[in-house]
Amino acid sequence: MALDQFRVDWDPNSLQTFFNDADQRDAVPESPTLHFFNWKETDSSGRTRSIGSRFQHLFFSRLDIPDEHEWHFERPLGKAFVLKVADVEPRIFLPANGRKVNLTDEAAIMAQTNDLGSDNLVRLRQYKVDQQYCRYYLEFCEFGTLETLRLRYKAWNRYLPEPFLWHTFYFLAHAYLDLSTGPYRSLKFWNFGQALPGQYLLHNDLKTDNIFLANHTNRDEGAIWYPVPKIGDFGLATTTNPDELTTNTAAALQRGTEVWAPPELRIRLMQRGVRYHFEEDVNPQFLIDGNVSLHRIRPEANIWPIGAVMWTLLTMEEIDGLSERVDDILLSEGRAWRAFDGVNVVGSVGPEITSRYSPQLIALIRECTRLKPGGRPQPNRLVEDIFENLVRCFEREQEVFLHTGDPTPLKVAFGHDNINDLPDGGARFPKQPIFWDDFADHLLWSPEDVDLVCPPSAPEDLLFDDQWPVPLRKRFNDRWSRAVQKRDRRAAAEMAQAQAQAAQAATTSLTTCSDHYLRSTSTSTSTSTGRGPVSAVTHPASGPRPHDPFPPQASGEQQHEEDDRPRKRARW
Repeated sequence: MALDQFRVDWDPNSLQTFFNDADQRDAVPESPTLHFFNWKETDSSGRTRSIGSRFQHLFFSRLDIPDEHEWHFERPLGKAFVLKVADVEPRIFLPANGRKVNLTDEAAIMAQTNDLGSDNLVRLRQYKVDQQYCRYYLEFCEFGTLETLRLRYKAWNRYLPEPFLWHTFYFLAHAYLDLSTGPYRSLKFWNFGQALPGQYLLHNDLKTDNIFLANHTNRDEGAIWYPVPKIGDFGLATTTNPDELTTNTAAALQRGTEVWAPPELRIRLMQRGVRYHFEEDVNPQFLIDGNVSLHRIRPEANIWPIGAVMWTLLTMEEIDGLSERVDDILLSEGRAWRAFDGVNVVGSVGPEITSRYSPQLIALIRECTRLKPGGRPQPNRLVEDIFENLVRCFEREQEVFLHTGDPTPLKVAFGHDNINDLPDGGARFPKQPIFWDDFADHLLWSPEDVDLVCPPSAPEDLLFDDQWPVPLRKRFNDRWSRAVQKRDRRAAAEMAQAQAQAAQAATTSLTTCSDHYLRSTSTSTSTSTGRGPVSAVTHPASGPRPHDPFPPQASGEQQHEEDDRPRKRARW
């Protein structure tokens, strides 16, 4: 089973089967997989429930040994990928004239995104089906998700640097272009495999949890670099076109995470007697007659959640706040409706944002999250605008680096435990208890061989989800306790070091004051008696004295030599 070789033969007359009998995979009776799926928990009333199947997505795999021996909780070392498992259900398979056996929507869509050769979309390495499970062997993105990164930076009270936001925006805009232009094929029974004009892909579940951070394979050695954002999880995606009458309506596309849904998909809020905003997208073949669920969903439905992703990275706010603004506008009520200018969901931003980020970045994010699809940017123009601003931003940061020589403000701690070395950023983001619950959930992906990330202000006890199996919760409780102890020891050591430095500085200051007093006394005595100093502390002829506020100026020759020295240069 080779990597990157999953393809679909789109010839409707060509027989292609994806079935792989379990006997061919060398399944063993004592498989850890089988044990895992049979795990049970007992509640306080003594009732038991099977919960293993809820955690199918935790398994990871390599391809060089039989499947059942490969599965385990930890991400494997070396070249690896994620194994996603789904139950076999007849409804998930495509009825492709019986010529594509056991092919699911998700596999067929990812075969098409594979054909694009895009660096912005997660690849499907292989796909197999047996009597029980569909297995999707997915590209491994070793740095987790954007949501994990956002939660960590918020926990550390830190904003992300603007170059990283432009970098992320650029890759996501390219993904928007890929989703909008394809080409994509129909997956309908009557025209399966046909590449129809105007066909595009709707992801239907774009959010920070479904944007993964992969290694940057083309980075220069020694350069500052950021991971590559990739859109993944196409389980709810669909291909469509503007002329689809049965599947391209808001009513037919009610799926995904509601708070991340674009405004045009929130039809439950579009009530009679309330202003309707999407008349121009209703197919002329439909008589709307009060039925507001029949408008078409355009490719711009993909850019709204991408803009929302960028908004959460910009502000460190949860998506719920932005989602509530959309709801208020659609219901024509609340503060957001009263402030609505008829175009932009996102209004003005506070000084804590405008002082850190350029107006161009804020304006483009506002444009992507506009209420009506027609007001959002087209993919080609968006990619060009972002690239132009990305170059300007990096040039500005280059100039700052040439003056300071400090690359720290540009770096992003995206590694599994890199952020543990950073102090609290001081932003004082409000954090409700549910924030720490989300933070705990995202620790689930932490490899066993690294420390858990542990923010300076995190509580000593985290409430891991009670839907996790008991052995897993116990393991993470133990790991969290060790992480808290290590954090507290590190903080105590840093405090002791700071106190020692303060004491040393106080001693130096006292010595300096004593020296100054003795010199002043000596000079006064010499002046009054005509004799030399009784006692004096001498200093070298060159170099600053301990109490001098500024060092002496270098000679002309020294200055010339310093001006000619090579200047540091930051590279991305």
